[in-house]
Amino acid sequence: MDDEQLADLHRFLAEHHRRLAKEAVLDVVQQYHSDLAQRLADEAALISRRTAIAQRLREGEQRKKNDLE
Repeated sequence: MDDEQLADLHRFLAEHHRRLAKEAVLDVVQQYHSDLAQRLADEAALISRRTAIAQRLREGEQRKKNDLE
């Protein structure tokens, strides 16, 4: 699964939980789904950034390893 597919999945799940929140009768259930939807949306926005950071870290570790050899 590439970054865009993962972000799409998070966005889909966020929208699903927003719908569940709208349908919820109890306030606590509505708040739970609203909070979860927001967290999923936030994660979707950060996926590509985190992948880029991880890639730079891997490249840095590889350079260190190559320098030691």
